[in-house]
Amino acid sequence: MAEASRDESSSLRSSQSRTNPFVKLVRSTFGYRKTSLTFFILLTFLFTFLTSHYDNDLESSVPLPTNGLEQESLEYAWKALQVIGRYQHPYGSPSNDFVHDSLESSIKEAIASKKYAEYDNDLNYTNNILYRFPAGSNVVHYYESNNLVVRINGTDPSLPALLLSSHYDSVPTSFGITDDGVGVASMLGLLHYYTHHSTKQPLRTIVLNFNNDEEFGLYGASSFLNHPFFKDIAYFLNLEGTGAGGKAFLFRGTDYGIVNHFKKVRYPYGNSIFQQGFDNGLIHSETDFKIYKENGGIRGLDVAFYKPRDIYHTTRDDIRHTGIKSLWHMLSIALDFTEGLQTEIDLDVEAPEESNDFALYFSFFNHFVAFSTSKIVLVNTILLVLVPLISIPFLVVIFQYKHNWNLSFVNVLKFPLSFVLSILALDIFVDVAVVSQNPFIANSSVVLLVFTSLAVFLLVNYVILNGINWVFKSYNVINHDEKLIVNIEISILTWLALIYSTYKLSTNRIGDDHTGELPVTILFVLQSIGSLLGLIGWSFKQGKHDVSKDDESSQPLLDGQRTYGTQEGESNDELDTSIGNDDTSSLSFEHPLPESKFRSYDWSIQFLFIVPLSSLIIYNSGYLILDGLNKSIQESLKAEKLIYLFLQLFVIIWSIPFLPFIFKFNRIIIALLLVFSVTGALLVQNSDAFDINNPLKLRFIQTVDLNSSTQSHVKVLGRIDSPMRAVLNDIPSVKNSGQTVSCSDVGDGLEECSYKSDLAPAFGEKHNFTTDLIDIHVVKNSTANNDYPFGLLSAEIKIHVPKNRMCNLRFNFSESNSIFASLINTDAPVKTFIWYNDKKQGNGTEKHADTLAIPEGFSVDKDGNYVYRLHDGINALNLNKLDWDKDYHLGFQWLPDLVATGSNEFDSELILKLGIQTECFWADLNPLVIDGKAASHVPALEELVHYSPVYVSWANRDRGLVSASKYIEI
Repeated sequence: MAEASRDESSSLRSSQSRTNPFVKLVRSTFGYRKTSLTFFILLTFLFTFLTSHYDNDLESSVPLPTNGLEQESLEYAWKALQVIGRYQHPYGSPSNDFVHDSLESSIKEAIASKKYAEYDNDLNYTNNILYRFPAGSNVVHYYESNNLVVRINGTDPSLPALLLSSHYDSVPTSFGITDDGVGVASMLGLLHYYTHHSTKQPLRTIVLNFNNDEEFGLYGASSFLNHPFFKDIAYFLNLEGTGAGGKAFLFRGTDYGIVNHFKKVRYPYGNSIFQQGFDNGLIHSETDFKIYKENGGIRGLDVAFYKPRDIYHTTRDDIRHTGIKSLWHMLSIALDFTEGLQTEIDLDVEAPEESNDFALYFSFFNHFVAFSTSKIVLVNTILLVLVPLISIPFLVVIFQYKHNWNLSFVNVLKFPLSFVLSILALDIFVDVAVVSQNPFIANSSVVLLVFTSLAVFLLVNYVILNGINWVFKSYNVINHDEKLIVNIEISILTWLALIYSTYKLSTNRIGDDHTGELPVTILFVLQSIGSLLGLIGWSFKQGKHDVSKDDESSQPLLDGQRTYGTQEGESNDELDTSIGNDDTSSLSFEHPLPESKFRSYDWSIQFLFIVPLSSLIIYNSGYLILDGLNKSIQESLKAEKLIYLFLQLFVIIWSIPFLPFIFKFNRIIIALLLVFSVTGALLVQNSDAFDINNPLKLRFIQTVDLNSSTQSHVKVLGRIDSPMRAVLNDIPSVKNSGQTVSCSDVGDGLEECSYKSDLAPAFGEKHNFTTDLIDIHVVKNSTANNDYPFGLLSAEIKIHVPKNRMCNLRFNFSESNSIFASLINTDAPVKTFIWYNDKKQGNGTEKHADTLAIPEGFSVDKDGNYVYRLHDGINALNLNKLDWDKDYHLGFQWLPDLVATGSNEFDSELILKLGIQTECFWADLNPLVIDGKAASHVPALEELVHYSPVYVSWANRDRGLVSASKYIEI
C-alpha cells in the first residue's frame, strides 16, 4: 500500500514537471500565495491612486476647446477675468463700482446689435429691498441693488426661462478671482457665445444675473427675486467659488429631475457627498443657491470651485492662483447645461410632486450618474431582502449536507474583536501621536496622515488576528476558510449600514440628508458578491466523510508540514491547496486528489470583485471630502474634531476590503506597514503645519470706539495655539511701541488678539479717524417731550458717515438702566423700522403715514418710505446703500420696557430710552484713487501683509477692514 502511494506521488510529481509553462504562470499568479496577494494589493493601490488622480486632475481630464467660437468666447472671458481681478472689490468700495461699470460696458457692447437681448440696471432704485433674514431671526436688512441683469429672449415664450447667476463682489481682502470672478467671466463668455458670430436665437429664454453683495448676506440674489425678469424663470445654474482653483464641482441640486440633466455637460464633476455636507451644516459657507431654492422656489444646481480653502477669501485669491483651464471648465459647464436645456424637457411638464425627490449622484472619468432617492430606496430594499435569501440556502447546503466546513467560536469571534480593538488603537494613535503633538498638521499633510493611519490600522489588525491564531492554534482545523468568514462578517456589517442608510433616505430632509451615501449600496453589492462566490465554491466542494477523533485529518496540523500539491521546495505558507482554504497549516487526506483539485483560485475572483473597485470608491470619496475640509481646521475646534473623526472613519472604511486577506500578508507588506507607521508618526510630529503652500489664515479688522477715544485697535482672529501671537509680536509697530499683544479666548478653539495702532486708515478726501467720523443727528424723539409715554415711542435720526455704504445698528434699552436686575419684557425692543426715501419725502418734516395701520412685514407707505414691522421685535439692522455721501435717514418705533427693581414684582420702573449701537464699515485695501474715484487704504493691514512670514495669509474678519462705532440713546 505504501509502495502504491509512493508510485502515485511520483506520478504526481512527474505530471507537475510536464505542466505547460503558461499553466504554471497562471497557477503561480492566481494561486493563493502570499507573493500573489502582495502583487494584487500593490497593483490595487497603484490602480486606486492613478485612477483617482486622473479623475480629479484638471490638466488630464479637461482639454481646452477646439471649436472656434468656444475658443473665442474663452479668450473673451479670460480678458474679462483679468479686469475683474484688478483690485479687491467688495460692495463697500469704489473698486466695486469699477467692476460694475466694466461689466456694464461689456454687456451693452455684446447685446447692442441683438434685438432679442435686453439689459436692466438696478441703479434706477426700483429694486431696493427691506427684509428679515435669516427667517425667524430678529435681524432686518436694507439693501440697494445694482445687479446687472441680461435677458436673451427665446423663440418659444411658452418654455420657462433658465437663470444663470454669479456675483461680482469680493470680500475686502480678496481679488475675487475664483470667488466669484470665474463665475462672472463664464457668464460673459456665454453671453459672447450667444451674441457674437451667431444669429441663432435660443429656443428657451436665458436670463443672466450678475449680482452684487453676495458675500455678506446673499443680497444680490435676494433682490433679484423682486425683479420683473424673475417671474418667468423655472431653472437656475449658480456659478460660485468656495475655494480657489482646480475643477468646478457640482455641489448640490434642488432635486433629482434637474440634477439628471447635468449629464448633458461634457466634463461633469461632482458628488452628492458634498450635497449631504451642505444640507447637514458641515460646510459653513453659503451661496446664492440657498436664495433661489428656498426663497425663490425654483429648481437648479450649485457649481463651484472648492479647494484650497486656505486661499479662499484671502489676498491669494488672485489671477496667479488660477488658470485658463479652470475658467474653461466652468464656462464649458455653463455652455453645455444651457445648450442641453434649449429644447423642451421633461421638467417643463413634470408633476410638481416629482420635483421633491432628492438626487444621489457622482461623476467618473467625465461620465455622470444620478439616481433619485425613491429609486435607491427601492433598490436597497430589494438588496436587503434578496442577498440573505440567496446566501442562506448555500449555508444550509454547506453545513447540513456537505459537512465540509468546520467552524469554531474563536474563528468567528476573532475578526470582530480585532476590528474593535484596532479602532480603539487608531483613536489612541491619532489622539496621542497626532493631535496632542501637532494638532494643525492636517492643514498641510493630510495625505501623510491618511497613509500613516492606514498603516497603523492594518498593522494592528494583522498583529491581533495572527496573535489570536497563534494563541488558539489548537483550534485551527482543516476545511477552514478565514477570508470567507471575514467576508461574510463584513457583508453583515454593510447590510446593517445599508438598513440605516435606506431608512434615512426614505425620510430624507434638509438637516438630516443622506444623499451622499450611495457608496454604501455599491460596497454592499461588491461585498455580497465576494461572499456568495465563496459560498458557491464551498457548496460544490466534495463532502467530508466522518472520521474519528483519532483520525489525523481531524486533528490540528503542525506549522511547516508539507501540503499536497506544492511544488518541490515550496513552503505551505506560500500556497494554499484547499479550495476556499487560507489556513497555513497543511491538509491530510486518505485519498489525495490530483494537484489541480487542490489549487485554490476562488480568492483571486473574490479579491478582484471586492477590493479594487471598493478601494477606488472609498478612496475617491474620502479624498474629495478631506481635500475640501482639511483647511477648515483653522476655523474652529469643532471643525478640527470633525476632520480627525472623518480621517479615522476614512481609514477604517478604506481598510475593510483588504481585511479578509490580511492573514496572507507577507513580509514585504508587513515591513512596508511598519515603515509607514514609524516614519509617518515621526514626520507628523516634526512637519510644519503651515507653509507657503498651506498658509495660516488670520482674520483682520481695525476698529475704533468713538465714544471712548480716537485710538484704533487692530484685532486679529485665529486658532488658539497657532503661531498667531508670534506673528503679531514680530510686527514693527508692535515692537517699536513696546506694547504687548493682548489675546482672549472667544470660544470654539478661537482667540482674538489685539493691539493699539497709530496707523490710521485714510479715506481719500481729508477724512481722518476722528470722533466726527460718525455724526448722528436726532431729528425727532418722542421721549424728549413724553409724546407717547404709554404707547409706542418713536424717533427719527440721520447718520452722516463719509464715503460709506455699510452700517450695522444694534438695539438695547438704555445703558443707564443697566442696574436693574431683570427684564419683564424680553422681546427685541424695536417693533417698526423706517427707511426714509428722501428723494420723495423732502426735508423730513412732513407727517408720515400712520405705521400702526401697516401690517407685519415689509410695506411702502404713501411717501415711498420703506417700512418693516415685526411683532417679535427687531434687535439688529444691516444697512447697505449705494450713494457714498447720502445720510442714513432712519426711523424707529419701540415699546417702553418695564424692569424689576426689587423683590416685589410691583417694584419696577418704566424704561423709555432706546440704546443704539452704530457700527460702520469701510472695505478697501487699494490705492487712494481708482479711475478718479476716492478709495481708502489701510496701513495697519498693509504692514501685516508686508512683514508677516510667507506661511501667513490674511483675510477679513467682518464686512470691512475698518470699523468705527458710536453709541447713543434716544
